[in-house]
Amino acid sequence: MRNIIKLCILMTTLILLILGCSQSEIKYYSNPNVLTLQEINDIAEIGDYQLSIVDGKLIINAKNKEFEVSLPDNYSGIQSFHFSYDKRFLAYDVMVKNGVKIFVVNLETGEKINLSETIGYLYDYDGYQSPFGIAWAPNKNLIAIIGGYNDSARIDLYHLEMEKGKQAPGGSLIFKDVYGVKWDSTGESIYYLVDSLENENMYKLYQTEIESNSYLLGGTVSVITEINEEGFNNWFNKEE
Repeated sequence: MRNIIKLCILMTTLILLILGCSQSEIKYYSNPNVLTLQEINDIAEIGDYQLSIVDGKLIINAKNKEFEVSLPDNYSGIQSFHFSYDKRFLAYDVMVKNGVKIFVVNLETGEKINLSETIGYLYDYDGYQSPFGIAWAPNKNLIAIIGGYNDSARIDLYHLEMEKGKQAPGGSLIFKDVYGVKWDSTGESIYYLVDSLENENMYKLYQTEIESNSYLLGGTVSVITEINEEGFNNWFNKEE
């Protein structure tokens, strides 16, 4: 009987070690060109770019170009700015009356895309932890966003340099909440945190493999591990 108990303890310890290693070995991409709400003053600067908000418009000054981008009529602020890996695109999430809307601006043309409408329908989900509702891939102009609606959140994908007809935007299953999304350092998978349905006050880390060469398509979905509140907070603080 004692041997059986010892064996069970050993197996449990081994499983926990494997799960812990699987998470610690993930090399996340950390975008160096992100500004959060706390860092956004009257004028925000990233490299050669200056960003400001004047009379309900986002003013972008860059490389002798200036773009004026209109903000939603009912906006109350911008949570974060995210530049793509080559700084050709700028993504940002706008707080509006009933939630959050996510946009991308082409920094060469000034064209604005409302991702909450382009790859969703009236998306307004605001339950993620900013700035982790937006994640650019490390090596392509490919963006992952947390969208959907309250109690019905999901991750969607959009490739800015691929025909829309070649894109299947779904990047995850639908969950009550999705708290944050990250790419790995290779740009081959996204990782995201959701509530555990089995254990209260616990969270599950999911992975979706992404195909983005000829077509954009979410592949195998896997549960990597289950983490507690401390692990949850550490995930948001984890840097590459």
